Amino acid sequence: MKRFLKVAVAGLCLLAGAATAGDWPEKGINLTVGYGAGGTTDSTARVLATILEEELGTKVTVINKPGGGGSVAAALAKGQKPDGYNVFTLTTGAAVLSPHTQEMPYDTLNDFTFISQYGQWNLGIVAQKDAPYDSFEELVAYAKANPGEISYAIAGTGTPQHLTMERLASEEGLDWKPVPFKGGAASVTALLGGHVDVMAGATEWLPQVQSGDFKLLAIMTGKRMEQFPEVPTLMDLGYDIAAPSILGIAGAKGIPADVVAKLDAAIKVASESQELKDIISKLAMQMNYLDSAEFEASVRENYETQGEIIRAAGLGK
Repeated sequence: MKRFLKVAVAGLCLLAGAATAGDWPEKGINLTVGYGAGGTTDSTARVLATILEEELGTKVTVINKPGGGGSVAAALAKGQKPDGYNVFTLTTGAAVLSPHTQEMPYDTLNDFTFISQYGQWNLGIVAQKDAPYDSFEELVAYAKANPGEISYAIAGTGTPQHLTMERLASEEGLDWKPVPFKGGAASVTALLGGHVDVMAGATEWLPQVQSGDFKLLAIMTGKRMEQFPEVPTLMDLGYDIAAPSILGIAGAKGIPADVVAKLDAAIKVASESQELKDIISKLAMQMNYLDSAEFEASVRENYETQGEIIRAAGLGK
């Protein structure tokens, strides 16, 4: 009889848990952005949050926790309750680069629930309009002739642009200095003010390139940009280098599958919305939706691939 009662109670608890999960969300959701306000990650995340509010029927609050190329937000997420009420922007540096170059307070492959990917960046190398180099080849030649003089802004240590610039330095024997900032917007300000010589980053530099204040020297990601088809990629220039690009939403390990499904479905709707397409286009980024399973598979593949590249380049921890 006692065993029967235990089984019955367990069954009722399971039913109650299922009902609770079915009612999710019952309160607001926090979306932590691993970069500062005003940058590409923040701008897209705020539009995404607005659409998720409509789809999920609850408040979605964006919280900026910049630092470490997104790793500060990732480390915070690891310790949060896996109930779907706290999610964060998982990006390339934090997900698949930094773990191979330094000790991190999280394990990308085992500490997170992968919910959806919704975008990718175009990454480029830009200089001020009056810089003494008009192409990437000329920048390399200048850096070789003036060792130690070139400094470049990046949106955090361990970001794709940082690792790419270090790989270029290794291949070409360059001595140039990374200067990390807490986001792309701060990097643009530094280059405008002449505090650095070059910026390697996402398309926060787009308005300045369009106005003629900056020169776009090369594209770091795998294909040329629609807006600047004449600007070569690093691969066009003979380097076997293409910076990876991941922009998605994740949470702590163990978020229930039905909650993940609701979040994923809402993000899919957002990825098909004109509002998100417009901000992605305005920032010269790429829309690239992957569902939960596809997103996880992509991160795992990139993690292994980038780890091999980093170790081969002698940049591993």
